[in-house]
Amino acid sequence: MSIGTITRPLIAIVLLIGLALPALGQDQHEVTLIAKLAFEQIAQREAEAAAKLEAEHQARLEEQSRLKQVYQTYLGSSRRTAQTLIADKRRKASQEQVDALRRQARIIIDEVQDATKQRIPKELDPVFEKLEKMIAVTPEEMFDANPQLTKMHKELGRGNDLGWVDQAAILYALAPTKEEAEVVASNVKFREQVSDDEAQAIDEANRRRMILGLNPLAIDMKLVECSRDHSSDMIKHGFFAHDSPVPGKATPWDRAKNFGTNASGENIAAGYKDGMVVTIGWWRSPGHLKNMMGKGHNRIAVGQEQKHYTQMFGR
Repeated sequence: MSIGTITRPLIAIVLLIGLALPALGQDQHEVTLIAKLAFEQIAQREAEAAAKLEAEHQARLEEQSRLKQVYQTYLGSSRRTAQTLIADKRRKASQEQVDALRRQARIIIDEVQDATKQRIPKELDPVFEKLEKMIAVTPEEMFDANPQLTKMHKELGRGNDLGWVDQAAILYALAPTKEEAEVVASNVKFREQVSDDEAQAIDEANRRRMILGLNPLAIDMKLVECSRDHSSDMIKHGFFAHDSPVPGKATPWDRAKNFGTNASGENIAAGYKDGMVVTIGWWRSPGHLKNMMGKGHNRIAVGQEQKHYTQMFGR
């Protein structure tokens, strides 16, 4: 093989390489441009997503502000209506008869035992219903008395739970003293920190207490957390009792202390669908009834986990 024969293929290879180098450089430039464009598109999408999240957050804040105003407006109107109706009922009612019915209810509550629990539906409920009609008011009575309130309820209640507002208005109107009205008002402030069922159970317990002439109980959020914890433990560890097998949580008093507060009583329940039904369940059980209508309590809490409820009291 001659030198010329070898040189010609080498020259061809060099020429091919020389032609390929600019092409490679051009491809690299295009890759860089495409990558830059991709990064810009990603950054733009991330910016758009962040802007969307911020807009949604702002919309939620505005909606919360609007709802707060809705509730305040409606609460003011419903409270005035409830106060007017209850004041009118109290003027017509005989205070002596009210006092006599309350004493009768108290005797039944103090005397009833598990063996005689039928006294509750047979004797206590009729007395309580008489008192309700004489000195309390229902949302339906409020709507009948104030057509404007009915209109507001229909307009503002779409998608909003205004039932608790009606209950708060009734509790406020039931309060005979400024101090008790302040307890009711302070409980409204905790509405966003408790579930609907927890609030319902607390409100219904207080409504029944006030109709019987007892003081309303203030929500203790530390006890609420303690109550939730016990309800959760009962599900998690498979027991149903006031005495807990969980170390450091043996008794209600231990559990309350763990949460930085103290307790004077505890009710538990399981299998109830909501706060109203569980309260009626406690009302129909002598021991739970005595706890819920106890004279020495000043604070209350209900902690819900699924269908388990723990109700606690404090002095």
